[in-house]
Amino acid sequence: MKLRLTILFLSFSVLALSYVEMTRVDARVFIANPETDFSKIQVNNEALKAKMVEFLFSNDLVDHIGTKAYDPGALFVNYYKQFAPLYQLIDLNNDKVPELIFNGYADEEREKEHLQIFTTIKGELVSVYNEIGHVLAYKIHPNTKEVLLYHHQYPCCENASHNLNRLRLVDNKIVQIKRYFLGRDHGMLGRFFPDKSGFSGKFHQTTAKTALYWSGEEINKAAWPGRSEKNIIANYPDSTNYSILAEKGKWRFVIMHGAPLAEENRVINPSNFSNTWIYGWIRN
Repeated sequence: MKLRLTILFLSFSVLALSYVEMTRVDARVFIANPETDFSKIQVNNEALKAKMVEFLFSNDLVDHIGTKAYDPGALFVNYYKQFAPLYQLIDLNNDKVPELIFNGYADEEREKEHLQIFTTIKGELVSVYNEIGHVLAYKIHPNTKEVLLYHHQYPCCENASHNLNRLRLVDNKIVQIKRYFLGRDHGMLGRFFPDKSGFSGKFHQTTAKTALYWSGEEINKAAWPGRSEKNIIANYPDSTNYSILAEKGKWRFVIMHGAPLAEENRVINPSNFSNTWIYGWIRN
């Protein structure tokens, strides 16, 4: 009995730690003219979609609840009835052969969503992307008419890291442009984002060492309890390019187009951001 209670307590402890934060943000704050109506780019071919999903199911290429990964005797008809709405056909690279995209909860825990992209190579479906998160928005490339997806990976537990990756399918591989911001529903001080952003396309440069904050104010005590007293994400060197997206008083909401200084940092690891742009606030 004592052992059962211990196991039960540990199970509840794990579940208590496994929560997600700020799973949805306004795409217009981070992306210029984002599209969010995916019905405009879906390929409406239910027979083809069912055939492609059945190929994944029969060849153990998905490990969702209801597949053979959970039960060797699982039936496709039951799986498809439950998961069909989470699949969609989108021709990402504009080659007239649609990709199969899964986005949603893959198991009964229903904590983090999964984004999986399958493309066709030599007549068979192949996985080219499989990550946690959801598709926040998309854009159509003005020249090639390719579909560019914006993938939002939101934080879990005590974390506050958000990755916003632009995905493009090139030569059967996903090419990413990585962006990053901080935010939580609870446990951090400050207002993270402006009400709206503007995208002028203009670049500016820092003229001295510049601190990037997660909110448009200076907080010097308990900004993120247990993690950071101040609301500073990182410092940037002189001559770092950035774009201004919004202004509020003496503060500017920006995206930094350079690498932060490799300094001691309890908020991020600067060495991981050499090719990742970060959103935040700087003093005007």
